[in-house]
Amino acid sequence: MSEQLKTVSAMNKLYIGNLPIEADEAAVRQLFAEQNLTVADISVKRGGYAFVDFPDQSAADRAIDKLHGYSYCGLPLIVEPSVANKKIVNVPSLQSASTTQLKEGNNDSLSGSWR
Repeated sequence: MSEQLKTVSAMNKLYIGNLPIEADEAAVRQLFAEQNLTVADISVKRGGYAFVDFPDQSAADRAIDKLHGYSYCGLPLIVEPSVANKKIVNVPSLQSASTTQLKEGNNDSLSGSWR
């Protein structure tokens, strides 16, 4: 059951981009507090972005609605679901199909184009 809770809470993580380079956790926490948004955890990364965890999906949705495009220190924020939340479907089968097609295609094209 605890694994299910971790999976659900992972869906509440947002990527916050286009932050000023000097932004730290306190500044990002203050930004969310000014917008009356409750956050669970903030992880600010070098390079002007952060990951913010929310207590539930509705809080994450409100953050997107309020802050995506919001001008913060003269920069429009990018607020969207974390890439880690997106599922990649059938990547191994797509790669193997592409590799097979390339091998088959290369045999035909090499024999004709290299002579």
